[in-house]
Amino acid sequence: MAEPKLTSQAAWQPPTDVISHGGLPVTIDADFFIAPPPQIGELVSVATTLPNSEHPLPVAIRWSIVAGSGILLTVLFQVFLQITMLALLAGIVTGTTAWYLTRFNHTCSFVGTKGLARYDINGSRSALPKESLLLFADANNLYTSTTRNYTNGVYTGTSYRYRWMKNSGGSYEVSGTHRGENKAPEEKNIWHFADMGETAWTRYLLEMIDETLARDGYIEFPLTGNLQAVRVGDGFLEFVSRKDGVQRVLRSEMQDITLGSGTFQFKHQDSRWWSGKGKFSFEYGNIPNARIFMICLKELADIYWD
Repeated sequence: MAEPKLTSQAAWQPPTDVISHGGLPVTIDADFFIAPPPQIGELVSVATTLPNSEHPLPVAIRWSIVAGSGILLTVLFQVFLQITMLALLAGIVTGTTAWYLTRFNHTCSFVGTKGLARYDINGSRSALPKESLLLFADANNLYTSTTRNYTNGVYTGTSYRYRWMKNSGGSYEVSGTHRGENKAPEEKNIWHFADMGETAWTRYLLEMIDETLARDGYIEFPLTGNLQAVRVGDGFLEFVSRKDGVQRVLRSEMQDITLGSGTFQFKHQDSRWWSGKGKFSFEYGNIPNARIFMICLKELADIYWD
């Protein structure tokens, strides 16, 4: 693999029609310290956390800030609380926080029609970027999960995970947290990179849908456990299990179809269907390429939610 190519704002800028991962215009002050790799195809969106105006603080100044803030908090705690151990702990925590906040750590990220790329630099502008690259041709499935967390009924944040499974084994993962609850998080959150990456991945897979349908007559989504797969075809679904084999259900035979709290549930009008239960359910996060699954449900089986 070719070594990442260092560049500068003067050497490389995103095309004027390319947006940020959050869907906004790229700011003039954005400094892309490295050019996107050509392997990821035509650019869809870009982002950088480094502004042109920012430069790393000299180590001596960072240590001065750490020492000054740590000593100040230690003295204040000692004067007002007169608890030496607590004062020392406050000083250490404050100093550590100051060191973390004054670090030079930035990321450039790119979403293309054929893959994703992220680059991180630490310490200085001249540091060699660390590359994290995914080519869609090297992956097979994407699993996504989102969990809104609450404590005593109060929203405390959302955790998310996007995991592309590679053909050769292993995975490419983007995960983190945000506080958007029922809306998108702030523009700088890496969730936007993952979300735009899923959009590009979905478009990439859609180009193969017609060929797969013509060959197999359905689109298959593998699962784990007793239920091995769910297939979506023209007007029907097939549930493939280790125990019962392939069960085909026509759209007209389904009494109730729901998607609530991240769970798909399909209920047959005949309660004896599927081992007498008449229904089957699985988690959104357990089905690969979930956006493709939703599109197939709508376009092929006329199943959708507003």
